[in-house]
Amino acid sequence: MPRLALLLATLALVLAPRPAPAAEPAAASKPSPKKGFGLPERKGFGAAHLAALNVGWYYNWGNETKLTTPATFVPMIFSAKRTPPAAAHAFVLGFNEPDHPKQASMTVEEALVHWSLVTAKARQTVSPAMAGNPVTGAWLPAFLKGKPKVDAIAVHWYKGVDAQKFIADLKAIHEAYGRPLWVTEYCPQTSAASEQQPDRYTAAQVADFIAVTSTWMEQTDWVQRYAWHHPKAGTCRLFDEAGKLTATGQAYAQDRR
Repeated sequence: MPRLALLLATLALVLAPRPAPAAEPAAASKPSPKKGFGLPERKGFGAAHLAALNVGWYYNWGNETKLTTPATFVPMIFSAKRTPPAAAHAFVLGFNEPDHPKQASMTVEEALVHWSLVTAKARQTVSPAMAGNPVTGAWLPAFLKGKPKVDAIAVHWYKGVDAQKFIADLKAIHEAYGRPLWVTEYCPQTSAASEQQPDRYTAAQVADFIAVTSTWMEQTDWVQRYAWHHPKAGTCRLFDEAGKLTATGQAYAQDRR
């Protein structure tokens, strides 16, 4: 090959565009430490469900867990009939709906006497969660007047798909008590209501409610934790009968930070 032609061919190879190197796969971000799930562990729910929902923490209404998972377990002392967890924890949840006859069902006096069950292994404690209104109801204000160690207020909320009402209610609770909030159960409907009216809300309505409320909670520093409540039936449930994420589950699994 003539010298000029060889030179031109070499120059063409040097100047030819080269394929870009394959991009390194992006490292999966850790789930939000705020977003959690009330996990029905005794009913067969486990680590795979937590991973599917992309949550940073969970509780199971009990004081121990059998799971091995990256998500942080937070114990609960359901009622005075339970015992403290074996090990110390950063947070322990207080009694579950002591103002409800089918839940912990405790008087304020009983709860104060047994509050040491909650504080025994806790660096910080979360108040009993009310079935009724935590501000206008009589139970929680009377309990707090006894000055138990309570670092955050637990909230249960089942009042439809109006995200602005949800936000307004949480603001009112925070203003009343001046403590961080843990929304340990929230959903447009209770489990019982979901069984009675499974299609009361459309999947799109529930997904919009999740998007607005979870984004707001992620951006609100005094909301420390939140956890969706999974009913057995209806458009509010996170998993179907086969254990697959529903449209609602997919909406909740999104990272809203």
